[in-house]
This record gives sequence, structure tokens and C-alpha cells, in this order.
Amino acid sequence: MMNWMPKAVRRAGAGVVEWARAAMFVPMERLLPVDRSTWCFCTWGTYPHTLDNPRAVFERVKDDPSIRKVVLTRGGVAPVRPVEGANVHIVDAGSPRGMYWMARAAVVVIGYSLRNMCSYSRFLTAKHRIVQLSHGVALRRICRMAPGEDWWARETPRYAATLCSSERDREIMAQAYAPVPAERVWLTGLPRNDFIVEPEERLPADYRRMLEGLRREVAGRRLVLYAPTWRRAGRTHYAFTAGETAALEELLAAHGAVLGIRGHSNVREHAAYTREYGSGAFIQVNELPDVAMALRVADVLVTDYSSIYIDFLLLDRPVIHFVYDRAEYQGERGFLYDLDEAFGGPAPETFAELLVHLEQALARPALHAERRAHANALFHAHPDDSAQAVADRIRALAGAAPQPDAERVPATAPAATAA
Repeated sequence: MMNWMPKAVRRAGAGVVEWARAAMFVPMERLLPVDRSTWCFCTWGTYPHTLDNPRAVFERVKDDPSIRKVVLTRGGVAPVRPVEGANVHIVDAGSPRGMYWMARAAVVVIGYSLRNMCSYSRFLTAKHRIVQLSHGVALRRICRMAPGEDWWARETPRYAATLCSSERDREIMAQAYAPVPAERVWLTGLPRNDFIVEPEERLPADYRRMLEGLRREVAGRRLVLYAPTWRRAGRTHYAFTAGETAALEELLAAHGAVLGIRGHSNVREHAAYTREYGSGAFIQVNELPDVAMALRVADVLVTDYSSIYIDFLLLDRPVIHFVYDRAEYQGERGFLYDLDEAFGGPAPETFAELLVHLEQALARPALHAERRAHANALFHAHPDDSAQAVADRIRALAGAAPQPDAERVPATAPAATAA
């Protein structure tokens, strides 16, 4: 609505809004007592509910009336209807009610960073238990280990706990989210993986709708999911030439398949992925809010260095790593594993090699099963129900949360029923 204004004016206006929110939140946070029964689940983007690891944990506690689940959304979007669960509140993070519940929360569950959730979250003090669930097993350097991301050093000391999926991953998470104590790097696996492997009837209603919509678009064909990671300097994905596009179309048609292209959420030029390829052999899956639903449907995953394949390993289906810029990417971010050991399938570096491996994956899905099993064992050493394991640990953590004196509640505090 305000896009007609000069950028400098919009930035100044946003700065005033953020200052006003901080001025409102800080007294609330300092004066209101923590409520042990209140858990805030932080989302990102414009989806009207939380996603990924926070959502999977939410699903394990949503029917418990003793826990007040506050889902903090962004952008003023309308909530998912119907809202499933007992004692669930979906609130705009930028509203006074959102700030009130954040100030009261014993537990704040995040999947990326506090600063990406809401500006005032930087004023949270140690009386809240901030649980960093991350959003993937780290294959590349992340957070405090990543070059050029110094701001993590100001945020991670405020975390109470994080999680991992193997002993090697525990070592990495301990460095990435230091100084979280070793006993608070929980070996639970990623809660979001439950969305990939659990029976469909256990999925929440909005996830089942995502799944149904994707199946309608795939229309009975086999799905090859192409999901590359993001790259710095504005690079988005491999640009198929006209000849390569024709070769892909021919191969897909021969196997009754379709290529679903999904860009990384950090790159917003998603539409370019399908504007360039007008054939019915290509579909876009960027609008699917949670990629776990695409992984459930996919017969083959084509990725690169994205850790999405680590989730997909749980299904024991073919993985291809298309690493056309391997040397360049290695210098950009660096890796935490030997890729030849960690990859779950072949790693072609040219389109011609990619086509050969894609043909093999569609014709002989069991090929490279031993390699997938090796990678799966490397990354997954955790309980089957990761979301429940994390929920149980958060319950224990919430019970240990310090409680300010009740007498410090100001008379002007919003009523508990405000949300």
C-alpha cells in the first residue's frame, strides 16, 4: 500500500513503528510475571500458522488444555480455519496482544532467529526459555560458524536449548549455537520429519489440504522434485537451456513423470523457475507452504547442497545431487562434512551427467540404496517420534522456568482473555 513512497521515507516510518513497539514491549517484559503454562510458537513469512519444526511440536501439545499455545504470526494474516487444538491463540506478533503474550511466555519456540520473528524480541530477558529448533540438519556452516553473520553472537547466548539428530550433529550444533550447554543440545532428531513419515491421517487439516492440492497438480504422474539451495550474490538456480529443457521433457514423458521446481525460501525470484519453462512437464511447488508435503509425494529428489535430502533419506527414495558449481560454492560457505561421504546419491556436475542419473533413478529406484543407507545412518540416530521427544523436553524446561513475583503485575496489564 505504501510502495509509492520513497524507500527512505518507508524506512523512516518503519523505524518509528519499531520504536513504538519496543517502548510498549519493554515495560511489559520487565514487569509482567512469566506464566509457566504459556508457550509462544513463532512463525515466519505470511503463512497464518507456524510451520516446520515448531509446527510439529505444536501438533504434539495442541490438545493439552493445560498449555496455552500462542502462535505469533506476521503481517496480520487471517488464521487458519478451523484452528485445531485446545487453548490455542493465533495472534499477530506486532499487535499489543502479541507483545503481551510474548512477555508472559515461559517458553518461546523458534525455528530460525528471534530477529526474523519480530523486532521487539531482542528485548527478551533470561526469564524466558528460548528453544531454538532450527530448520534442518547442518551440512554447511551455519549461525556462529557462518562467515559474515556476526549478529548470531548477540542472539545465541539467550537460547536455553536446541536439538540435533546425531552425535556428529550435536558437536556442530554446540558450536553453531554456543554457549548452549551440551546437555541442552537434545538428541531428538528434527520434529518436522514426523510430517514426512507419519500416517497421512495424523497430519493436521491444513497439511492434508496442501497434500491434496499437490496431488491434483501432479495428476497421477511421478514427481521429480528439484529443490536447490540458495546462493549469495543473487544467484537462484541452474538455468536450463532450450535444448536441455527439451531433453528433460522427453525423459520425463518416457517415465510418466513431472518436474516440480521449488526455490529456496531465501530467494524471492521463485516465479522465474516456471516462467522460463512453459511446458506441462514442469510445475511450480513454491507456493506449497511446507516442503515436507512435497517430499511425501516425490519419487526422486534432485537437489545440490541443501540439507533437504537428509529429511528425504528417511523415505529411502533416489537422491541426485546436481553440483554444477561445487568448487565455487565450497569457497562461498564451506561444508561440515566430506560430501563424498555425506551425499545420499550420485553427484553429477554437468547436465549430461544429470540426465543419465535421472534416467537411472526413474528406471531403477533401488540403485544406490546402500549409499542412501550409509548417509541415513550418518545423520539419523534419534527416536522415531522426534516431535514428541522435543515436546517432552520442553515441558520439563518450562517447569524449571523462573517465576517473577506475582505482586509485580501492573494494574493496567491486558486481561488474560485478550487473545
